[in-house]
Amino acid sequence: MTRLHHPSLLRLCIVSTLALGALPVAAQGDSAATPYDAAATQLRLREELRALMLDLAASGAIDEQRALEIDEPARRVNDLGLLVDSSSAERARDGLRVLAVTPGGTAERLGVRGGDVLVSVNDRSLASLGADAAGQPKAAQLLRDSVASVPDGDALALGVRRNDRTFAVSGPVASVRVPAVRLTVGAAASATGGTGGCGRISVFGSPPRSENLHEAKLVAVDGRLPGPTDATSFRLEPGTHILTVGEGIEARYLSFNERLRNAPGNRYKTLSVDVAPGTTYFLAARLNPDKITEAKDGAYWDPVIWKEVAESCH
Repeated sequence: MTRLHHPSLLRLCIVSTLALGALPVAAQGDSAATPYDAAATQLRLREELRALMLDLAASGAIDEQRALEIDEPARRVNDLGLLVDSSSAERARDGLRVLAVTPGGTAERLGVRGGDVLVSVNDRSLASLGADAAGQPKAAQLLRDSVASVPDGDALALGVRRNDRTFAVSGPVASVRVPAVRLTVGAAASATGGTGGCGRISVFGSPPRSENLHEAKLVAVDGRLPGPTDATSFRLEPGTHILTVGEGIEARYLSFNERLRNAPGNRYKTLSVDVAPGTTYFLAARLNPDKITEAKDGAYWDPVIWKEVAESCH
């Protein structure tokens, strides 16, 4: 079963990079929701996973002699429920055009329709933002980040243009609590781990800007690559580990150029973390407001653990 993803479409559902298919979820307060059936859910998951593994194996993307592990903590997923055209910065010059909305989703409940143009999110303009380093429209990233950072139960505000009329809509964003997942493929699947359990380092989510916290990237653990480049959670044995961390602070918060920012010794720092079993540590970059003009030696930021959550890890 091959899954095709059109590069010009951005689905604004903030999820992990690997989707094994949508499983039935019983929504609170929804009497029509599918009742939870463990056996049926397990069967569907096995079927979806078997089809995906067959597709990957046939394409040569996996090798049973080489270990591949995905270890994701539990998370809250916000879903705006729409598709926008993110094919180029030029097409997003005046905002993000809505290609379709999910029936019953947040966008539809707010009154957004296919053909509308989103011109702002939370009072921040989506027009004329240009492209990022990868050539993708910055407007799409701003919208994605804004949706992801809405606290549970809070409202999202959108500016919408329909034909010649511009209006505002707002309301809470639908969210689902996704359980933790651990998947091992290949040689590591039959290997036994240590007896002391494990912990995790996570870069998932949006650290609160109100506390001067920004996204961070885990570059290395104890001098070694931590895992796949697109992973957001990394499993570690209990004990002390040295993390090499990169900052993902938005340029608008800083008072110097990218050349100074990327100078050796500025953008990467180390952090020592004592990992306890059954604990997920959320990593962030803390901006030092009194040093936003000081690029030398990365004085403007520090890597920090901003949240710890007790979660099983095996």
